[in-house]
Amino acid sequence: MHDPRVEYMNTLKRIIRYIQGTLDYGLHLYPSSTSTLVSYTDADWGGCSDTRRSTSGYCIFLGNNLVSWSAKRQSTLFRSSAEAEYRGVANVVSESCWLRNLLLELHCPIQKATLVYCDNVSVIYLSGNPVQHQRTTHIEMDIHFVREKVARGQVRVCHVPSGYHIAYIFTKGLPSVFFEYFKDSLSIRRPPAMTARVC
Repeated sequence: MHDPRVEYMNTLKRIIRYIQGTLDYGLHLYPSSTSTLVSYTDADWGGCSDTRRSTSGYCIFLGNNLVSWSAKRQSTLFRSSAEAEYRGVANVVSESCWLRNLLLELHCPIQKATLVYCDNVSVIYLSGNPVQHQRTTHIEMDIHFVREKVARGQVRVCHVPSGYHIAYIFTKGLPSVFFEYFKDSLSIRRPPAMTARVC
C-alpha cells in the first residue's frame, strides 16, 4: 500500500541531503550588454503518482543572467501532454510580461520579442495558429493569451532539443551529467576561489 507520508519523508531526506552538499553554491550574476529575455519551460505530464497532476517549471534569463524561475504543481488535471505544456508556456509568458513591464518602468525597455523555448511541437503550432482544435477547450484562455502576445510581437515560441532544455531541471529526474550541465547553465555554482591574504 502506498503511503504518501513515507514518500514525503523520503523526498524531504533527499532534499536535505542535496542542500547539505551544496551550502556553498549560489546564483552568480554577471555584467551583460545583452538586453533580451529568454525563457525555457517544461511540464512533466501526469508526473504526480497520487493525483496525476503535472509539474510546470520555467526559468527566465535577462541577457546571460537568471532573473526568475519556478517549479510548481499544476492545479488542473490535463488529458494530454500538450495541454500541460501549454499551461506552462502561459505561465512563463505571464511572468515575462511582468518583467518587461518592470524593465519599462525602470527605463530599460526590452525591444525584441521574448523567446520562449519548449520541446513540444504541438504547443509551438498552437501558439501561432489561429485555428483552435476541439481538444484544447481546457486551455482556451491560455491559448488566446499566448497568441495575443505572439501576434503583438512580444513573444516567440520556439523549439528546443531535449539535450539543451534547461527547464528539465525543474520537472524531471535527470542523470547527474545532465543535472550538473543544466545547473551550471543556470549559473548556480561555487564562488570563485579566494586568494589567501599575505601579511
